[in-house]
Amino acid sequence: MPARDDVIEITVGAGVSRRSLLKQVSAAVSAGALTGLAGCGAQQGEGPGTATEMTTNEAQEQTESGDGDSGDGGGGGGDSEVPNYQLINLTPPPTELNYSSAPPSRSITMVTHDASTSFFVPTIAGLHDAARQLGWEATFTGPTSGFDVTRQVELIESAIDSGPDAIATTIVDQNAYNNTIPRAFENDIPVVTYNTNPLTRDQMREKFGRALAYTGQGQVGAGYVCGLALLERLPDDATTVTIGTCCPGASFSANRSRGMELAIRQNSDLELTQMVNYTGQASEGVSTLENHITANPNVDGIIGTDAFTWFIGDAIANQGAEDDIVGGGFDLTGQTLEHISDEILKFTIGQDPYSQGYVPTNQMFQYLDRGIPAKNYPTGAEVIDTSNIEFAQRRSDWGTLREWQQS
Repeated sequence: MPARDDVIEITVGAGVSRRSLLKQVSAAVSAGALTGLAGCGAQQGEGPGTATEMTTNEAQEQTESGDGDSGDGGGGGGDSEVPNYQLINLTPPPTELNYSSAPPSRSITMVTHDASTSFFVPTIAGLHDAARQLGWEATFTGPTSGFDVTRQVELIESAIDSGPDAIATTIVDQNAYNNTIPRAFENDIPVVTYNTNPLTRDQMREKFGRALAYTGQGQVGAGYVCGLALLERLPDDATTVTIGTCCPGASFSANRSRGMELAIRQNSDLELTQMVNYTGQASEGVSTLENHITANPNVDGIIGTDAFTWFIGDAIANQGAEDDIVGGGFDLTGQTLEHISDEILKFTIGQDPYSQGYVPTNQMFQYLDRGIPAKNYPTGAEVIDTSNIEFAQRRSDWGTLREWQQS
């Protein structure tokens, strides 16, 4: 793949030394990648989004009959209720199954829509662990200039041309991959998805000829958990709360904020202010939030939909409002965890990015060498607060993990 200043490519897995891995990650950070300076999944306009799951995938829950993969997700147990289920297509892999000898070494390419955010550092660690255990070669790649679906599709096309055994990719747009993913199948390269996928399984069958497995969080459900976490921590006399986002045009943000609003409206009489767009740029975002706090002196809580929840912490700290405003949001960036440790932010929601690298790689081994089709793997919603922040920070020591992985 030709070198480009706007792309990160990190080679991991079998045969990659500790020194090589650390040099690659250091070079990526020096080039502005994996720094957390831009948002994960920040797309404007119509059509983008993230997959959502409650039992398997909230996006699948849109199918309300037996001719799909899930029912209405209810729990009443009535005779007319269709239970949730995931229909698995038994499609043979493009390999010969051989149980009489050790599986061969293979390769997987993992492509993201945005390699500028530190969110994916644990994903790379998970990819590296899985590839190392399997004896596979692995590559993580994505645009370093922020969210760029066009560049991502180009990278998938380049990956197909290089001929890996498998591809794992985020899907952040309803139609951008209509030609690319079928081309991978035409070249006998199976594809799984992680982190984001707005398509139902029926939609994927229509577009790609098969449903792609998804490893990731259900955004509406996770937003609901976030809303409940806020309510649990507000004082009894609270009246007003705010939802903030880096990217109001992205459906991952819309799904999470929908879940937040649902939890708040179902379980309280609180007033919701207009959503605050704090963008993905720190100076602008923190300033916008500080102005919002000044203009809304009655606000009792602010929660964010994305990895820039630490902007909320910065704004609260700058205003000296940590005793007056309950702040929280999403993801486990170092800045957000520090704010929780300092009791400036009260909580954050994790989505297990490590498994988003580890699980798809193992799923491709199971499929290619054991004939077991990949299934959806919901990563759930972790609530991180002062009760478990010490463990969360210790677990997030991915730098030390990288040192061990090839020592």
